[in-house]
Amino acid sequence: MSFLFPLYLLGAAAIAVPILLHLRRRPPKEHIEFGSLMFLEKSPERVTRRTRLEQILILALRCLALILLALAFSRPFLESIRLPSEETTLTRAVILLDRSASMRREGLREASVAAATKAAGNYAAGTEVALALFDERFDLVADLSSLAGLGPGARAASVESLLSEEANQVSWLGTDLGAAMTQAANLLLTADATRPADRREIVLIGDFQIGAKRELLHENPWPEEVKVRCVPVSPSLQGNASLTLAATPPRSNIDESEVYRVRVMNSADSAAATLTLGWKGFPDTNTEVLVAPGTSRIVSSPPRPSGAERGTLIVEGDTQPFDNEVHVAPVQPRPLRVRFLGAEGDSESAGSPLFYLRRALQPTPALQPIVSSSESVEGLDPNATEIVVAPGPWEISDGSALHRFAEDGGLVIALPSTDTRSEAFGALTGRGDWKLSEASVNNFSLLADLDFDHPVLEPFARAQIRDFTKIRFWKHRKLDLGEAPLEENTRVLATFDGESPALLEHRVGAGAVFAFFAGWRPEESQFALSSKFVPLLFSIFDHAGYSIRSAPTVYVGETGHPSPGFYEDPGENGSTRLVSVNLDPSEGRTDAFDPLVEFAALGIPLIDEVAAPAPELSAAQKLRVESEQKEAQQKLWKWLVFAALLVLITETWLAGKRASRTGVQTRGGGLEPRAAT
Repeated sequence: MSFLFPLYLLGAAAIAVPILLHLRRRPPKEHIEFGSLMFLEKSPERVTRRTRLEQILILALRCLALILLALAFSRPFLESIRLPSEETTLTRAVILLDRSASMRREGLREASVAAATKAAGNYAAGTEVALALFDERFDLVADLSSLAGLGPGARAASVESLLSEEANQVSWLGTDLGAAMTQAANLLLTADATRPADRREIVLIGDFQIGAKRELLHENPWPEEVKVRCVPVSPSLQGNASLTLAATPPRSNIDESEVYRVRVMNSADSAAATLTLGWKGFPDTNTEVLVAPGTSRIVSSPPRPSGAERGTLIVEGDTQPFDNEVHVAPVQPRPLRVRFLGAEGDSESAGSPLFYLRRALQPTPALQPIVSSSESVEGLDPNATEIVVAPGPWEISDGSALHRFAEDGGLVIALPSTDTRSEAFGALTGRGDWKLSEASVNNFSLLADLDFDHPVLEPFARAQIRDFTKIRFWKHRKLDLGEAPLEENTRVLATFDGESPALLEHRVGAGAVFAFFAGWRPEESQFALSSKFVPLLFSIFDHAGYSIRSAPTVYVGETGHPSPGFYEDPGENGSTRLVSVNLDPSEGRTDAFDPLVEFAALGIPLIDEVAAPAPELSAAQKLRVESEQKEAQQKLWKWLVFAALLVLITETWLAGKRASRTGVQTRGGGLEPRAAT
């Protein structure tokens, strides 16, 4: 047993009072006159201290009452009885630390590590605490069991040591706050399968920048059992300007100057409004840009200098340089290897399909067609040849080889001729039920039923260029697709006069077959001579995945490269391709949002709003708090007061009974005769 106020035990010394009173001899208080003694004089009383106690039971009761009152005032409690919180309460917590690129601002890393260390030390021994870092990914540095056996001081030191490791430093990735919070909540709830926790907390430490992704928090309801404590950290220097690429240069010629459209953003807490934009290493290209705090502008960059093959646009004039650069690789045409199944000599014949194909496939700023010819289908591999143009006729074995090529991801452009058999065409498409024959044409045929909703014909949907009536077909093939409806992998893009298919797309495995049922020779049609021929071919390439547009900007996280910069990725046939990797534009939006407002609107329970945890108590203070909690729970003083009252009632009853039995007492002094008057 322990006492909350042990000094009150000194009150037990009051038991000396009834003992002294019992030892003191007192004369009787009542006097009765006797007639026979009226002539005698009273002799003086001899009062002496008693040396023997009487009425031991009453004395003991009085002493016991005083002792019980002293014990009650000292507020006793039993140390052996543990608090319910000590026995059953289990707290699980995840310290979730932001390590995205925006945390590279000056002072944020140090502040976040200090906050995480303090949060780890604020939890009592026995609490299960996990440490996790997040950017676009969620990385568990220490699970719930790793730090559970440590005391507060050792746990704080362990967290600080873990965060100092190289693998746990700030990254260049974006911030997916919603996914990280969801995974942390799932970690806490999953641990309940072993032993349910009474309290589940997430300590969220970061800069809470508005560029962080939070869509997942809006899509799924937050579990009520998990509470969140927000610990925002701020950079030591305010203000930030960021630079992102808005558009690549629209060029029709690869030799034209490269002028890029860029977006310059200035944070609301910035003190500067005038910034400088230029090419890094070329100060003569610097130009001033006026961007008011809290706004953004899209401006045109200076032309790329001739010596800036690995050009970097940079904006200067702010205090945080982590998002001030955009790396821009020069536009490099993508090789596109096309094999024509035919003799190379046909390329010099003005009426051959190869003649028109070579002249149609000219290099563009982003696509460099490489046309070769071969009379054999041997060695076809989509990794070495992307497209095969197959004019008819071909054998069944050749059709089967082309079918396998398409299944593996290649693109086959088929031009069935008059001599192409249905079996050979069926071997190519995998549809033996389709019948191919020569159509009977009266004068000429025109294209009809063009499907402008199809991606290949969608570029021609505008009123100025959707007219195909000037293209005449003198001869063409007729394809009988049968009575059954077409499957999803087959689509007719155009017909001849609303009857037989003129252009057909048939998906085969990972690739496709595009069939033109009229030849490109002038004696068969005007198609190869029309203005629609070249854009239609490139539209087919684009639809098949061989885009003719410039490649978009690649961001950190979309490739295996860990930071912004220029990299040489391996290309095809042992070549390399220069790739520019940039920071995710959302990381430049560094203005902070209020987690109290946003999280509360989403129904996320917060702990002390955005306040930090209470300061850690000393060992003596913790012992005092635990003692007060135990004493308040047990309330032994009430039972002691009740017992004291019972003792006093018993003592009063015994004393009254004793007085009534004794009756009237006489004085103990002697009597002497009174002198006669």
